[in-house]
Amino acid sequence: MTESRNVVIVTGIPGVGKTTVINTAVEQVKEKLGETVLVLNIGTEMFEVASKAGHVKDRDELRKLPTSIQREVQKKAGAAIAKKAERGKTIVDTHTLIQTNNGFLIGLPEWVVTAINPKTVVLVEADSEKIASRRTGDETRIRDAQAIADIQIHQEMCRAAAVAIGTITGATVRIIKNREGLVEEAASELAATLME
Repeated sequence: MTESRNVVIVTGIPGVGKTTVINTAVEQVKEKLGETVLVLNIGTEMFEVASKAGHVKDRDELRKLPTSIQREVQKKAGAAIAKKAERGKTIVDTHTLIQTNNGFLIGLPEWVVTAINPKTVVLVEADSEKIASRRTGDETRIRDAQAIADIQIHQEMCRAAAVAIGTITGATVRIIKNREGLVEEAASELAATLME
C-alpha cells in the first residue's frame, strides 16, 4: 500500500550537512527514477513573511527576533508550506530547534506539523566535532558558536522533538548519519525514504 502523505521533513542542526544531503538525494531520485521532488525551506518561507512585515533584512536576523514574533511568522510560513506541498513529493528542510537569546525555540511546533502532516521526520546527524569544524569553515553564513558538548545536547534535544512530532502526527522518525566523506550514502537513505 502506498503512503498517501507525500511530505518528508528533514531536520538537522546548523553545520550537519543537511542541505547537501537533501540536494544529493533529490538528484538521485531524479536520475534513477525520473521523479521531481519539491524542496521547501521553512527558514526561507519565514524570511519571506518576516521581511514583508519589515521585521528582518536577512535570514540570520530571524533567530534574533522576539519569540512572540517568531511564533507568528512560523504559523504563516507553515500554512504556506502546507499549501505548496500539495503538489507532490516534498521535502521540508528545516531545523527542529532554533537557538535564540531566550533558549531554544521549537522550529516545528504543533501548529506547523499538523498543517504539514509529514509521513516521516528525518534527522540528519553527524559527529559533534565535525559539526563544530564545518561551522567554523562556513563563510557563507553567520553561525553561532557552540561548544562540542552543547552541539551533542542540541542533537539529543532534536531527537526528542522529532519523537514529539511523530506522536502528534503519526509520522515515522528516522535518523540518518552524515558521516564525513559519505554524503552519497546518507543521500541514498533519504532518497529511499522519499520513495517509500
